[in-house]
Amino acid sequence: MTETTLTITHPHGLHARPAADLYRKTREFRSAITFRNLSRPESPEVTASVFNLLQLGIVCGHRIRIRAEGEDEREAISALDLLARHELCKG
Repeated sequence: MTETTLTITHPHGLHARPAADLYRKTREFRSAITFRNLSRPESPEVTASVFNLLQLGIVCGHRIRIRAEGEDEREAISALDLLARHELCKG
């Protein structure tokens, strides 16, 4: 299992366009990929879909965890971390 944790700094948090971009990126890998909003203790760990990602209620300042498990987990986390930092960790 491989994972990354990052803090969202985009003023709009996770909205529809970056959620769709993250979902599309997950489709490139065979590993099981999940997301969790660590800033909300009641937040479940969800599989990637635009709907699931938006339901996590990720806003500016929240910490998220992206986790992958499978044959290409390292590549998946590397690509998703890069995309998330580009889309969600800017002001």
